[in-house]
Amino acid sequence: MTKEYLDLKMDFMFKQLFGDPKRKNITIAFLNDLLHRKGTERIVDVQYENTELIKEELDGKTSRLDILVFTSASERINVEIQLANQHDMPERVLYYWSRLFSASLAAGENYRNLPPTIMISILNYPLFPHETDSFHNVFHLREDTEHFLWSPHIEFHAFDLSQFMVKWRKYRREIKNNPPPELPWLMMLTAADYEKKTGDTGIFHYLSNYTFGCCGYLFNRFLRSAPAPTPSRSQANPPRKVKDTFP
Repeated sequence: MTKEYLDLKMDFMFKQLFGDPKRKNITIAFLNDLLHRKGTERIVDVQYENTELIKEELDGKTSRLDILVFTSASERINVEIQLANQHDMPERVLYYWSRLFSASLAAGENYRNLPPTIMISILNYPLFPHETDSFHNVFHLREDTEHFLWSPHIEFHAFDLSQFMVKWRKYRREIKNNPPPELPWLMMLTAADYEKKTGDTGIFHYLSNYTFGCCGYLFNRFLRSAPAPTPSRSQANPPRKVKDTFP
């Protein structure tokens, strides 16, 4: 029998884990680690918001986001995961950000009430292959010469899972000795490949010896390598009801 692993990169699996209010503590830990939040900057609570961006004009575009939350720090965070390169991600992120940012203000409200809006893109391909080989890039709007911020309200994060795997295989010892906060989450996202029916035993072994704190039960569930529910062939159209895989 071929052993199957939970592939958390798959759209419906990702949303089931991080988009369910029942697992809010997992989402909070995930965001704090991805954003390197520590101490008083840590997110302590989130409210899940409607992920559908309603079209503003009759012939406008309607979009559906993966994960959207409003945090205890009064900021809005959108998380998107994309496996196939559609060659439009920079423009897509700008569009989503502009829609979310502008929709945050009601008629008559002061512009100072607009919340910081943070976009997190988790990709399985290089977004800027000729500019960087980092697996985590952070973007702000800065002045060209003196590099000061125009506003802290725009912040983009891009995680490249393919480049993470390259770095992990090449610099495993260095990464283990100085692990970034997002390490266990990126490892979970890259450990299994549903399409190829493979799992990285080295990553599973490393995770089995990792201390996970508040989300330990999640990682233990993941490491038990239970068979994943069979998805439809198109991730864009998963089954209407999927058995809840996580505790």
